[in-house]
Amino acid sequence: MNLTRRQTIAGALGTAAALSLPGRLSARTDQLLHASWGGGTGDTWTHSFATPYQEKSGTAVRVVEVPNPEAQFRAQAGAPQYHTGIGTFVQGVNLMRDDMLETFSIDELPAMKDIDEKYWLKTPDGRLAGVTPYFAYYGIAVNTNEASVDDFQSWKDLANEKWRGRLGMTRPIYLSTYDLTMFSIAAGGDEMNTAGGMELLTGMARNVLIVSNSLAQQNTMLERGEVAAMPFYSTRVWALNEAGVDYVKMVIPTEGSLLLPYAVFAPKGVADREQVAEWLNYCASAAPQESGMAYSGYIPANSNAVATDEIKAKLGMDYTDLRAKLYQPDWGYIAEHQKDTVAAIDQMMSTL
Repeated sequence: MNLTRRQTIAGALGTAAALSLPGRLSARTDQLLHASWGGGTGDTWTHSFATPYQEKSGTAVRVVEVPNPEAQFRAQAGAPQYHTGIGTFVQGVNLMRDDMLETFSIDELPAMKDIDEKYWLKTPDGRLAGVTPYFAYYGIAVNTNEASVDDFQSWKDLANEKWRGRLGMTRPIYLSTYDLTMFSIAAGGDEMNTAGGMELLTGMARNVLIVSNSLAQQNTMLERGEVAAMPFYSTRVWALNEAGVDYVKMVIPTEGSLLLPYAVFAPKGVADREQVAEWLNYCASAAPQESGMAYSGYIPANSNAVATDEIKAKLGMDYTDLRAKLYQPDWGYIAEHQKDTVAAIDQMMSTL
């Protein structure tokens, strides 16, 4: 059975969804439950991963849209109601450090051998705490009715006072992880040396019209030209372009863009562990990742994934060339220091 997004949302949103699920999954099930963010992410997981997996294996995967899969895993610690969930790499690192994830050997997840080891969510003793299904990247989105892509060839350009009141910006939790990292690279540092990056971030903050908590609002600001530019996600610009909004362009600055690997993980003590391993291994394989790229612009992590001519035209390059332009930071270091970094950014913004 294929669930539409409307059926998924109607049947499984928020607290009501959590209460409707069994308190503990049975020893074996005909259906795996996968926690996902809503909207385009949920649609991608249903279309490109869950549905073809059911057709291939006979095991159904129900994609349950929730505001924050990590929060669900934490709330259900010791009595997991989901078999797997999607999260950012930082969320995966934090859950792993809190001993809240099931781990697997590489023999249980052999498809991960086709993914560069630097993109693995791995415990200190070498076990896998999840799989990497795809990447996005974080660059600069530009409304070309309001500015030229040539105006933002460096991350430093966002701090130019000529853009006072014309930029958008996300909230500190993401500024600490994404924006500050790339501003630090532009300033000659990195995620461990952020003094110069904080100066540039402060400069951008002075130029910001609005700090938005909502990706939907950020989409709207860019589409309507309420802002000329803002740091943004490649998949969001991809979705705008696919919807016909071709005047919003994604720029990879000369310093590069931030590579955003995502992770799919299972809660510690998950039921149906063997089935879960099979599902995770499928998520790490090339075929569903190729489908996810075509459907919503997520870049495959599996090195065997092939970009079609159409995909190359939309990206302006192939996967290898694109990855070469993306910076992969030490996500463990970022996760470890995130609380203090957020506090520093909050303090900085309170003084503007």
